[in-house]
Amino acid sequence: MKTNSSAKKSNKSTPSISHKTSVEVPDNLHFLPDAVFTTDLSFNIIGWNDAAEKLHGLPGAKGKNLFKLIKLDLLDASADTIKNEISKKGTWEGEVIFHRHDGEKFIFKTTATSILNDNNQPINITFVNHNITRVKTAEKKLAEAEATYEKLVNTLVDGVIMLDKDGKITTCNKRASAILGLNEEELLGKEFGDSSWKAIKTDGSPFPWYEFPTVVTLQTGFPQRNVKMGVNLPNGLFVWLSINSEALIRAGEFEPYAVVVSFADKTDNVNREEELRKSNERFFYVSKITSDAIWDIDLETKQIYRSETFYELSGYSREEIKPDLDWWFNKVHPKDRDRVRNKVQEYIQNGKERWEDEYLFLCADGNYKFLLDSGTILYRQAKPVRILGAIRDLTERKKLEHQLLQEQEQKHKAVSQAGIAAQEAERSNISRELHDNVNQLLMSARLFMNSAKTEPENADEHIDKAITYQMMAVEEIRKLSKSLNTSLVKVIGLSRSIDDIIINMKAFQQIETKFIYDQKLEKALSEDQQLMIFRIIQEQTNNIIKYADAKNVSICLKEENNQVHLSITDDGKGFDSSVQSKGIGFINIYNRVDAFGGEVKLTSSPGRGCSIEIVFPLTLN
Repeated sequence: MKTNSSAKKSNKSTPSISHKTSVEVPDNLHFLPDAVFTTDLSFNIIGWNDAAEKLHGLPGAKGKNLFKLIKLDLLDASADTIKNEISKKGTWEGEVIFHRHDGEKFIFKTTATSILNDNNQPINITFVNHNITRVKTAEKKLAEAEATYEKLVNTLVDGVIMLDKDGKITTCNKRASAILGLNEEELLGKEFGDSSWKAIKTDGSPFPWYEFPTVVTLQTGFPQRNVKMGVNLPNGLFVWLSINSEALIRAGEFEPYAVVVSFADKTDNVNREEELRKSNERFFYVSKITSDAIWDIDLETKQIYRSETFYELSGYSREEIKPDLDWWFNKVHPKDRDRVRNKVQEYIQNGKERWEDEYLFLCADGNYKFLLDSGTILYRQAKPVRILGAIRDLTERKKLEHQLLQEQEQKHKAVSQAGIAAQEAERSNISRELHDNVNQLLMSARLFMNSAKTEPENADEHIDKAITYQMMAVEEIRKLSKSLNTSLVKVIGLSRSIDDIIINMKAFQQIETKFIYDQKLEKALSEDQQLMIFRIIQEQTNNIIKYADAKNVSICLKEENNQVHLSITDDGKGFDSSVQSKGIGFINIYNRVDAFGGEVKLTSSPGRGCSIEIVFPLTLN
């Protein structure tokens, strides 16, 4: 572009731009990456550079109107506003969407500049178009990813915050604001553990700042788990928190650059524990003035207290009696044990306040006494927390009647109890998966989104990784939901349900799995039998994935002589079946099969894999 250094000084009536040039695009502009072209004052094209020709395809365009020749969407502008602004200021800048002839769209940051002659009179206009399509696309993806992250992280029941290397809060979710009693603006930039956070330990002593889990993790890089802390918040509130912290360390580095902290409000739990402590103290004195044996069970810790009268009634010394439910249940006669246990559970589940039962109890001299046991169940916010009870000796009453009744109910109670234990184990597993896996996946996604903001040159890569982590979190939740759905077998059928398990083992666990299935069983089996088979296969394949280190698994389901035969065999490392077959997983399998009148044969030894064979009668629909 030619310029004239002898340009006259512009006056107030002329634009402030004072470029001098010919009406042609100079050769040096042909090497610019931006699309450049010139027009006259009516936007009729005069010239263009190579980038403009390559992008717009302009041969033969000279003399044609720019806005009629090329399909453009002017954002917040029009040809008239551009012309007016150039006339007043000598320049215009804005964003333009260009529709190429092949249908592809580009977004440009466009600058239009008035070109003046030696008399400071505008003679034409130069348009410079800088392609910002990738930047705008990245901004859109980032906004979508951030919106998805916000929705996911704000559904967590725990408070979650992130601290930088100086211990200052850089981000938090809504639950964190609710627990700490401060809004996001008040939390951001604040140090988690500065002098305004007055903390105490569970024994009431001060919590030193250098023992704060965030400080320990920042200084050492080691995670902290379930640290209980009482905190006087800056807004005057007091809460008990259970805190977990995890360091974020870049590859090749040793010191954390940030810490992710999750915490739950345990204030109600701690207050309840204190109330129970005081109640226990009162209970101790009351138990000394009654002739009955008094007992007290904490349903959350499963700990049990017994008065002095109980030692006299049972003959056991204080050292022989353990303060837990297992010791007590082990002394109840086997014919009564499950019935008594499940009756307590039944009353609790139905919200009843008064419980009473009669059972045989094994005393220290080896004889059984017939006891009348009654208790009052205490609830807090519809949740059972404690049972207070009294035991009276009724040895001479209805001993034979209770024994006969127990024989009839024992099998049903055993199945119910195993179901309860399995349910609690499944809940614990779900909680652990959500807390340890999903929570960390979401925070990793957040990390990459933050990196996208601070490292725009790698924004696409960071955003793709953030989206990947988010989808991993969604997939984890989907798998948990699918594994718990009891209607799955009824909806899609037994064969397809088992196929889903096999696909998972092959695709995600790299375990080659062979499935042999007698198709006629699909219609012959009842819905309950199909669900039982599916749950057994689900239980055993989970055991194989977790413990067996197997490469090959064979599942066979067939019918012979009006009996159903199910076998599951693996080539894993095996185990001592006389010991490990007593675990909750195998007990659950035994009880499921027993409920349908079947039998289970388990064969395994170290280094020789495991085989489980199940046979039960086929009941036609």
